[in-house]
Amino acid sequence: MSKELENKYFIILNKKEIIFSCLSNENKISLIKKHNLKDNLCNQFIELKNFLTNNLMEIERSLNSFIERIYIILDQDNNLNANLSIKYKLEEKKIKETKINDLLSFLKYQFTKYSNDQKVIHMTLNKLLIDGEEKDFLSVRETLNEIILEVKFICLKNQNVDIIKNIFSNYQISVEKFFLLNHLSESDKPRVESIIIAAHKILIGESNNEITWVTKKSSQQGFFERFFAFFS
Repeated sequence: MSKELENKYFIILNKKEIIFSCLSNENKISLIKKHNLKDNLCNQFIELKNFLTNNLMEIERSLNSFIERIYIILDQDNNLNANLSIKYKLEEKKIKETKINDLLSFLKYQFTKYSNDQKVIHMTLNKLLIDGEEKDFLSVRETLNEIILEVKFICLKNQNVDIIKNIFSNYQISVEKFFLLNHLSESDKPRVESIIIAAHKILIGESNNEITWVTKKSSQQGFFERFFAFFS
């Protein structure tokens, strides 16, 4: 079965509860399992272990399927946010999408070079200046003189990422991607469905401003699709 047609499994780990959710291949929530945390001071990672130990077999029986891959949505206060910008004056008459990709990759390299204890979870394009004027993405044209990109990095500590990956590896489950809850929703009490749909939009490249990396590139993609789908 194609990976795009499979159900997608998510765990939301916030300060009050752990929520397992299954997003069907029809983009509908087909299963939700919740576990309330004892208090805000409890160890989230220990609670996650307990949740999997006590509920994973039941969840897989309900799904009639083994879970091999999962997406994690975290609610943590100690994540790092940082903004970086780059200015580039074109030497050629026409812009090439590979140059924009190179600039974005360079910014990510510079950030990770000096923040090697951090894992970049979200990378968004905050601002795009073309010849001194702020533009949206649709304003990118082939002929311009100067471009300025401002990018926001939202990170988690590598240590926390590794802990969670190791927890799931004990159950032969691979963590495909991490998300941060406050990036997916600005509401204090967001609905599970809205959180999962927001994460899914990032996965399929429909989230505004989110920069993602892909493992392969379709020759049928247009310029603006390729703009945000570049190689790491």
